[in-house]
Amino acid sequence: MSTKNFKIIIQYDGTSYSGWQIQKDQDTIQGKLKECIETIVHKTNINIIGSGRTDSGVHALGQVANFKVKSNMNDEDFKNAINARAPKDIRIIKAEVVDNDFNSRFSALKRKYIYKIKKRVSPFDYKYYWDYKYDFNIDKLNKCALIILNNNNFYNFCRHSPDVDNYFCSVESSLWEIDNNDLIYTIKANRFLHHMVRMLVGTMLEVSRGRININDFEKLFNEEAKNNKVLTAPAKGLFLSKVYYE
Repeated sequence: MSTKNFKIIIQYDGTSYSGWQIQKDQDTIQGKLKECIETIVHKTNINIIGSGRTDSGVHALGQVANFKVKSNMNDEDFKNAINARAPKDIRIIKAEVVDNDFNSRFSALKRKYIYKIKKRVSPFDYKYYWDYKYDFNIDKLNKCALIILNNNNFYNFCRHSPDVDNYFCSVESSLWEIDNNDLIYTIKANRFLHHMVRMLVGTMLEVSRGRININDFEKLFNEEAKNNKVLTAPAKGLFLSKVYYE
């Protein structure tokens, strides 16, 4: 029986979970998947590597993970076996056997997030949108989005950690769009910092409301000093949309 490196693409509703990463006495996506896979292969030391950590309450349309196991099962059978055991709010949409040197985190080239906002939400979608009661100015929002695209120091737009040694991210796209009654922000970059997208979204909406002017927003990329101008949007509107590899 040979060792295989399985790559899986996962969708999940993060509402009931304390994020991706395993935490003691907490329900997490990584923890639930680990339980499922270990039941399938009858081992207790499976290491599941995620492309990145989503926070408590954040969702995923295309999270990527990989794990190495000894198994005679093919990729489709393994996908079906995990789905048969996983909670209904976690689903494997694709599985494939990849080269042994593939690492879902370190092999990733860029990631895309989307953030969804509605002024009025129904009982069927309130878990997946920020129900934002104020008017918004799409032109101001996209001026902010362009400022983000033209900067790379996100020191003021993250939760700081001693594990982070730099705050530079290369942003490839940054755009606000209106889709029917939805306001959607899309950002793609090589890496993201803790709470970065939520802080960008919340602060851009403060500019839209006129509570921060556009020049002060731009200064936040040039001044390494935390201040009270940064607003963090709720987790429920954020989705990890796609992870890009070669």
